[in-house]
Amino acid sequence: MKARVFIGLIGLTAVAALSGCSSAGSDTPGPLHASGMIEATEVHLPSKLGGTVTEVYANKGDVVRAGEKLLSVYASGTSGSAGMNEAITSPINGVVLERTIEAGEDASPGAPLIVVADLSTLTLTVYVPENRYGQIALGSSYPVTVDSFPGESFTARVSHIANQAEFTPRNVQTVEGRQTTVFAVTLDLDPSGGKLKPGMPADVTFFQNN
Repeated sequence: MKARVFIGLIGLTAVAALSGCSSAGSDTPGPLHASGMIEATEVHLPSKLGGTVTEVYANKGDVVRAGEKLLSVYASGTSGSAGMNEAITSPINGVVLERTIEAGEDASPGAPLIVVADLSTLTLTVYVPENRYGQIALGSSYPVTVDSFPGESFTARVSHIANQAEFTPRNVQTVEGRQTTVFAVTLDLDPSGGKLKPGMPADVTFFQNN
């Protein structure tokens, strides 16, 4: 059983877009807009022994509970030893995102066969410039929008701000280049009634004095 957090491939393309500017004659910065990818905790479940899949109990999109059996795999014995049945179960409550094998097919040891995700706790990670991250408050809530639901706003709370900056590109020495030094900011999304999904691009607006 191998757990990992789904990574949304936002990389450096998720650096905040500074479309908000300070007003004339004011030192107060305008809203900071940043983009990223919605993520969920995913568990990729392999067969430890390898063998033939004898039973399939869950399909893509099924809601499963922790401990629920998802697959049965029969590992044939060698050198006269008896074969073994292996039950692959879900370690979490979640939804089946993917199943890569059917009954009767052979599974290699360690190869992921089924993916379960906890869709109840979605997160959004964005990258903000060093000269603007100070306006983001840990624990504060900010509005999030997605293309799939135009005109609708969702709420996310800042749960983590990186302690160390990342450079884009690395080893930049100029003043202009240092402005591309970024901090990763993670937000926990409020429940959306199933509207928000892992892999969705999303935009967050950080308002000053939020």
